[in-house]
Amino acid sequence: MKKYFTFLLIILALNLYGQSVQYKNWEYSKAVYTFSTKKKTIITNSLPKGGGIVSYKGKEYNYFIFWTNVLNEASSPLDLSIKFPTIIPFESIESHAKVAFTKSKMTIDNVQEFDYGLTGIPSLLINESDQLKDLKIQISPFTNYLFYSVIFIHKTKWPVRAEYILKDKKLFYKITVGTDIAMVPCGSLDFKN
Repeated sequence: MKKYFTFLLIILALNLYGQSVQYKNWEYSKAVYTFSTKKKTIITNSLPKGGGIVSYKGKEYNYFIFWTNVLNEASSPLDLSIKFPTIIPFESIESHAKVAFTKSKMTIDNVQEFDYGLTGIPSLLINESDQLKDLKIQISPFTNYLFYSVIFIHKTKWPVRAEYILKDKKLFYKITVGTDIAMVPCGSLDFKN
């Protein structure tokens, strides 16, 4: 009987070892935007990773890491400009958020990594010199730009989702925290002529 169980365990272990790894997509939303000039861009927003806690100025913040991919599908350069207010309020008076950009480069290889491969997350809130104040980039024709957005939320609810939305060349960041929603005007996305 002992030999039978040993044989069974070996078969199970070999079967599990031989199975391929399942990769999660991690995409939350994907939208195609067509400009009047027939130029097109695609914005893909991720699901969150993270959720750790950072203490800052006597308050605790949960952090959530998101990535966004902006794909320029036109023959002209695309200007991306994003800047957030210092504090983003929610309907709950006590709850608010801060969004930080990192100097670290996001790559598609990091999608399956823990925290999307981002390290030093607490320092983005505690030491402002570790973060970018704004994001300004020109995306070349038929290329993409992938970047992190880290959201620190004081008094959070669940689930947390975030996505960049384009309306008439103006970018908005929609942050959903439980039933609270903040639609934050944060920049622009426009093709060069």
